[in-house]
Amino acid sequence: MSRWAEDMQALGDGVRRIHPNPFWRQSEAEFAASLTAAPEHLAQLDDIDARAEVMRLTAQIHGHTGVYLGEAGFHLYAIHLYDFGGDFAVIAAADAALVGATGLRIDGVPVADAAAAVAPYSPFDNESTIDLVVPTLLTTPEVLRAAGVIDDMAAPHYVVRLTDGSEREIDPDQLSWEEFVAIDPKPIGMTKIASIPALARVDEPFWTTVLDAAPDGGEALYLQYNEVVRTSGPRSIEQLADEIDAALSGGNITRLVVDLRYNPGGNVREYAPLLSVLTTNPTLARQGSLVVLIGRQTFSAAVLLATELDNLTNAVFVGEPTGGSPNLYADPSPLTLPNSGIVVNVSSEFFEAGGLSDLRDAIAPDIAVTVGLDDFLAGRDPVLDAALALA
Repeated sequence: MSRWAEDMQALGDGVRRIHPNPFWRQSEAEFAASLTAAPEHLAQLDDIDARAEVMRLTAQIHGHTGVYLGEAGFHLYAIHLYDFGGDFAVIAAADAALVGATGLRIDGVPVADAAAAVAPYSPFDNESTIDLVVPTLLTTPEVLRAAGVIDDMAAPHYVVRLTDGSEREIDPDQLSWEEFVAIDPKPIGMTKIASIPALARVDEPFWTTVLDAAPDGGEALYLQYNEVVRTSGPRSIEQLADEIDAALSGGNITRLVVDLRYNPGGNVREYAPLLSVLTTNPTLARQGSLVVLIGRQTFSAAVLLATELDNLTNAVFVGEPTGGSPNLYADPSPLTLPNSGIVVNVSSEFFEAGGLSDLRDAIAPDIAVTVGLDDFLAGRDPVLDAALALA
């Protein structure tokens, strides 16, 4: 048996052993056929393309299972893209003149075609997950080469249209995942933008502030919940819950806005104190008093919280469909292939927040609002504005 045949056998055995239900999307026969055919192809690839190919093979299982970019030894070009309704725009770069520029071509390939080429390398729960991850894959040199978009990782030849309408070709530096995260804390999706209030603190797990008066004359308390963890600085989730409970009981706060748009998840067991307050405080019983902002980055434990709020409260959801599904497989365990050393993360647990009858692959907003490129460049937040304007 060849080294790649051994690795594919180990992959198949490991997925069957670890994952509670690995064949809910593709059949076991389809999965087995792909693993049987893979060794001959993998043997013709260099190490980089082989890692990318294993990423592609496992991406079809679902959003938590696969080869993670940060663990694969892959790099990122020093630009950060985001998909604004099909316009892949630069939202952060060392060269400020590039911010707001939209991608036209990568090594001569139209950016829409490049996006279609890299999409199969993205693990996903739904279309929103793909919308979230594809812009990052478009700046991952190893994936771009494996997908046939570029030939030379040192010269990707991005052609962008700047905000003044002119075109420019750029070959950004390649950074390791660790180097990129050191200057840009959220490589996937929206990231920290100091000049935009809603994005200035997305690197903090949670924080609150009081916003302008709600339409009923009261005040709105805004909670940005960016990571499902126990603490944010010195503040614990229990302290946060107590503070929200006290604020809601004080009489001045008549609306709570919970912003989950930038929350990719965390430990599902850590949000219980917050959920308790949101489901029991009498101020939130009125329709419109609890508003939850969601989007493509709302994933994993964050979407489980959103699902429970959907089931247990009168919350109004505003924004985009979530990147995760109400019922999902998570808690991935690492599976190391014996010869290549490639690490595949395989989900080990099923989380049933929506109930077995909930077949949705995402939570759709009650009020659909998107942030356009013009909004982003102007520092506007139409999603939050819509939440505050609710009667």
